[in-house]
Amino acid sequence: MRVGLLLPFSIRPQDAAALYNAAELALFDHGNQNTLLIPRDAGSDEASANAAARALLNDGADIIIGPVLREGVAGAANAARSQNVPVIGFSSDRTVGGNGAYLLSFQLEDEITRIVAYAAAQNIRSIALLAPSNEYGRRVESALRAEAQARGVTIVQAQLYNRTDADASAAATALAGAIQGSPVQGILIAESGTPLRAIGAALVRGGVDQRRIRFMGTSVWAADAQREPTLAGGWYVAPDPTARTDFESRYQAAFGVAPTRLSSLGYDAVALAALLSRDRGAQGFGRAAIENSEGFAGSDGLFRFGSNGAIQRGLAIIEVRPTEVTVLDAAPRRFPASGT
Repeated sequence: MRVGLLLPFSIRPQDAAALYNAAELALFDHGNQNTLLIPRDAGSDEASANAAARALLNDGADIIIGPVLREGVAGAANAARSQNVPVIGFSSDRTVGGNGAYLLSFQLEDEITRIVAYAAAQNIRSIALLAPSNEYGRRVESALRAEAQARGVTIVQAQLYNRTDADASAAATALAGAIQGSPVQGILIAESGTPLRAIGAALVRGGVDQRRIRFMGTSVWAADAQREPTLAGGWYVAPDPTARTDFESRYQAAFGVAPTRLSSLGYDAVALAALLSRDRGAQGFGRAAIENSEGFAGSDGLFRFGSNGAIQRGLAIIEVRPTEVTVLDAAPRRFPASGT
């Protein structure tokens, strides 16, 4: 069984190296002597990924894992479809999935659905948004407005900004002033890194009372929220932290460094390929098997693929506390039979 790996060696070498390490770890844990990894550089655009995928097909690849960029997934999928070879890419853009291309990623829209549903269940009925003025921020706003409408939640304010610490802080300060006296019960902060910490500090300086207004975030909070005291008590959505901790420990033991956020995707993709091919070789990569409605247990918890190629994950709600990860609402251990 030949597994082609299309990774961003030339444009994102750190991510590529971590994904490749994780793929090797999965091969060690789940593969056998008849499994071969064939790595290639995905390049930076659709054409280069298409060419690299064709080279992998010429090498006999039975499945292609990667690339990371949406353009790369589109290019690889176009090449692979001609030979009915599945592609498991790492883009979060659902528009490039389907027809044999699957997206093993962290789907923003599902995260927004989860956090808004949980907030609504806690009787939070009015939310303001802070998000960067880029594709990610616009997708957050679109998903938030759609889910809020479905849940009877009002979006009171939406502030989008250029993604710098100064602009993020200024947007937070403006929002804090705008919601004084408004019935806002939650603020969704779709941010990470130093802009996230700048926003938290600016909101508190601006007079936002965290006893009255809940800070909320997406999975990108996971690495940064505990470093910012003003985010304490906030909620964010994330894959099952127990499963992730287990993966991180094994990766650290094998390579002596901590894994990157994306590296677990490389592990899960190769582990899935090994599982599906265990009894039938490359014949196990049929769509019915990949789209198994019961799903799979991965390094970030439960996941499954839909016929449109998008991933659905079992997600948890986490509360930010200074020294520990506190799960408020656990990720499911199995998917409902209805597919909802």
